[in-house]
Amino acid sequence: MPATSIAGADFTVSVGATDYSAQVSTGTITTTSTITRTRTLGPDNAFTQTDLISAVTLSFLYDEETGAFDALNTATNSGASVAVSITGGGGTWTGSAMYVESVDTTFDATGVAMCSTSLTGTITFA
Repeated sequence: MPATSIAGADFTVSVGATDYSAQVSTGTITTTSTITRTRTLGPDNAFTQTDLISAVTLSFLYDEETGAFDALNTATNSGASVAVSITGGGGTWTGSAMYVESVDTTFDATGVAMCSTSLTGTITFA
């Protein structure tokens, strides 16, 4: 029986107007809502969604001072928001005002440098 290989989904991550697809290795999108419970006179409680926050984390290859690392590091230092678009796996997530919380770089003994970033804001699935 021949071996079958199924390739993973190809994701394109855009920060601003620039695509960074070849170097992104992993990512996570999390949407969290704040639910407020209000006691009522009856036996039931009322629940209201009061806030909706999205977070994006990405791991990617370090690309020196000319790519994703520089774009995200510049946004971190300035406090400016960035537009983020993630396309792949049959869907697209877009966030027009994501704020960079952190940009980290790790090094290993083989000379490979990886970066990770965390962004917060509102991102929607379409």
